[in-house]
Amino acid sequence: MPKRKIKEGVPKKNFFQKLGKRDLLLPPIIIGAAVLFGLVFTQIVPPPQILSVCLKAHSLDSYNVYPRVQLFVDNKQYLFPGDVGKQPNEKGEECLKPIHTDSVGDTLHVQYIRPVQLSLPDLMKIYSYDNKTVSIVDNSTGNYVNSTLELADYDIQYSYYSDQNEFTKIVNNSQFPPFSNTFFGKIDFVSK
Repeated sequence: MPKRKIKEGVPKKNFFQKLGKRDLLLPPIIIGAAVLFGLVFTQIVPPPQILSVCLKAHSLDSYNVYPRVQLFVDNKQYLFPGDVGKQPNEKGEECLKPIHTDSVGDTLHVQYIRPVQLSLPDLMKIYSYDNKTVSIVDNSTGNYVNSTLELADYDIQYSYYSDQNEFTKIVNNSQFPPFSNTFFGKIDFVSK
């Protein structure tokens, strides 16, 4: 009887040994294409303007600062209403803007997903979203009394508390310091 030849077992290749050179180049090519697509896409489709963003929820974003801004109308102090930055969007849904008030007073809440450079003119774009009026609250009697100012009747002057321990008037747009937790500003409405 002929002797049987015993086949020697060929060791099985593991996953990485099965891959050829072409297969090893595939993941870096895919990653490179995804990065290139991301860079091109962000240049073609820019992110939305910060002031037009509606926040998903209150105080969930990572960047939260609380600047103080005082309101004066002809040298009489007023407060911000509690609904600044809470306007309905184009669809009529409630929209919380990155600059808003949490309650009646002079403390603002600046909130966003990352640190942003917002200042007093940005506040005015949200505070007077119709560019015609602003709401103010009088607390001189101990009760909150709401009223509305027509912006056409007033000149607006901005100032901030500076290192010289005094309010410094802002003359040109390059001088606006960004909001921070230590920011203390003032908006003066002066009758024309």
